[in-house]
Amino acid sequence: MGKSIILSTFILLCSVIIESSILSNIYFLQVVPDIVLICSIYFSLLNGKTYGETTGFISGLLLDFISGVPFGFNCLFRTIIGYISGLFSKTIIISGIFIPMISIGIATILKYFLIILISVFYPTVITHVTSIISYKFLFELIANIILAPFIFKLLSFYNKTLSIVDEKDQIDNV
Repeated sequence: MGKSIILSTFILLCSVIIESSILSNIYFLQVVPDIVLICSIYFSLLNGKTYGETTGFISGLLLDFISGVPFGFNCLFRTIIGYISGLFSKTIIISGIFIPMISIGIATILKYFLIILISVFYPTVITHVTSIISYKFLFELIANIILAPFIFKLLSFYNKTLSIVDEKDQIDNV
């Protein structure tokens, strides 16, 4: 489990750097797609709720250090999203095209609802929160949905290292 946490933390760190350094400087993008959210959802759907909340917290911690929001804001809602998506790890098969798109679409909508809910406790963030019925939200939702199958497929190459459950154990349990 230690090796998979280290690898997932490295992948999350790389995606935070890509998201904050490269994608945020592309001027024709209205909103940056949330690659960190997609990776966290993949990890939680692969390994379960405990792993999901751990990677959600780690991704939130990394984003809190880089972004200008108050400390703990990203940690809180990403931990909740990681836990909720980890609840479905035994019932959702993450291969394919449509399941990643649907799961990331639901996670993006949940992210915006949680941001609006949590921003009540962070008065300085209220000015940054956009309405759920806006072009920025729709652009991020569409971008996340389009990127989800590609990122899920890319991360599936590392399934043996990222998975905390051995594939032989999964076959024996069936």
